Amino acid sequence: MLIEAEHPELRQAIEDDIREIHAGGRVMSPTLHITMHEIVTNQLWANDPPEVWQTAKRLTAAGYERHEVLHMLSSVVASDVWRALSGGEEHDEGHDLERVRTALAALPGTWEIRRDEIPLERSRNRAERRAEERRRRQ
Repeated sequence: MLIEAEHPELRQAIEDDIREIHAGGRVMSPTLHITMHEIVTNQLWANDPPEVWQTAKRLTAAGYERHEVLHMLSSVVASDVWRALSGGEEHDEGHDLERVRTALAALPGTWEIRRDEIPLERSRNRAERRAEERRRRQ
């Protein structure tokens, strides 16, 4: 319920049984987006794997907002889910905890590569927050 409250546009689409919406120049599934948040939230709550919580703390300390951290962590989950659902021998590897750990350790680098999808103003605000945080530490 709290996750849906943070995404009112997605909640409405889900209530209206809309399978795809256009958001930020992309087509997305509102149900899948909320589900990815729920999976990550459950991982954090259960501390399983513990690297998810460790990564969340590391990214938050680096100046990322909580919601953006959830999206970063969701990108790792989404890759794992895609592998499980895509089928084919090349994807029939099952859940690989070491691959997940490697993907988590690569954050935020792998996420930053995809920054083009995030509006410039939001990126600028994050950069300003990081600079302010560095000034406070000094």
